[in-house]
Amino acid sequence: MRLHLVFLIVLATLSGCSAIYTKDTRSSSIEWNDSKVVIGIAGIVNKAPFKGQIRANAVSYEGNVLIVGQAVNDEIRQQFIAKVKKLNNVGQVFDKLRVRPLLTLQEISKDTWITTKVKSSLIASKKLNDIYIQVLTEDGEVFLMGYVSNQQADMATEIARNISGVKRVIKGFNYVEDSATSED
Repeated sequence: MRLHLVFLIVLATLSGCSAIYTKDTRSSSIEWNDSKVVIGIAGIVNKAPFKGQIRANAVSYEGNVLIVGQAVNDEIRQQFIAKVKKLNNVGQVFDKLRVRPLLTLQEISKDTWITTKVKSSLIASKKLNDIYIQVLTEDGEVFLMGYVSNQQADMATEIARNISGVKRVIKGFNYVEDSATSED
């Protein structure tokens, strides 16, 4: 039972966020800066006045930050976003915090499972197995990010859209020229 509880806590910490990490075009210094941004945001979430008032997950890609989660009211959400924008190496902030009660452990676990299914399905697609796609799921909404061609974006979106439990797919791709992709 204790091991089961530890597993659930680890799942909650992961919060439905992972990447297909086969090819990332960012330099190591940009990746490092992006990591520092995400750590900085986590630090803000865990301090007053935000602790217990906001549940947020962030992804930074070349300084562009996507923040998803919940805030108990709009005032605290606005204060939080303003503080995030002041962090070093933060460019544009895409605020997808919803004003609503914070997710339960059960809802977080569902999101983690959805992310696992989306990620596995994307990896299984031979046409998408050599690209970097970040997958983040929050309250059944799947966010897809990375550098892809229009064709790859459409394929990834369609794959995610057809996963059980997905309410909505939100694309946050940077588009590159179409390149030859391998056959399925």
